[in-house]
Amino acid sequence: MKEGVKVNENQIKKIKELYSKGTRIELNHMDDPCHPVPDGTLGTVDHVDDAGQIHMKWDNGRSLAIVPEVDDFSIVDRIKVIIVEPDKHPRVEEISSDLKTMQSIVDGQIEEIYLSDDAVLICNEEGKLRDLETNRSVGSDIIAGTFFIAGDDGSEELVSLTEEQIKEYTDKFYEIEEHSQEEVHSEIGYKIYGC
Repeated sequence: MKEGVKVNENQIKKIKELYSKGTRIELNHMDDPCHPVPDGTLGTVDHVDDAGQIHMKWDNGRSLAIVPEVDDFSIVDRIKVIIVEPDKHPRVEEISSDLKTMQSIVDGQIEEIYLSDDAVLICNEEGKLRDLETNRSVGSDIIAGTFFIAGDDGSEELVSLTEEQIKEYTDKFYEIEEHSQEEVHSEIGYKIYGC
């Protein structure tokens, strides 16, 4: 068991408020000489105990607790996005902005398609090749598989959609579309141009 810094009742209360169940955490470094969770591991808070230790469900299957003031970690930011699944109306959801979460939503490697200067559609880059269920058309393209829409403020990280964007893109993708796999396959291919 790791030794931590003694914390009083008020500090424990603050820790419980700040790291509520479901909060996503990235571990920078764990001060455990025997069996630390590797640096950079992501996980989800399960609960905070009465000693102020943060019990985790790490994405790699481990469950070792974090000791505040001893271990180095940070909260993974959450952003408000619109998730659009095939045969369903769009829904607004708060997600962690880490790569693993985004890949789990689209079921694979991500591809970005800019809808405007400040909004981006994130989909599975191999959705068509993997015969994922057809979803919605975007311009002359058809997206296969679940996608989501997030805000883009020009920085390296995605940001929450504004209320105006939520209304705009919920309306835009509200109608459920039916496309055949043949339509999707016709979009796959390469064009070779002569000199």
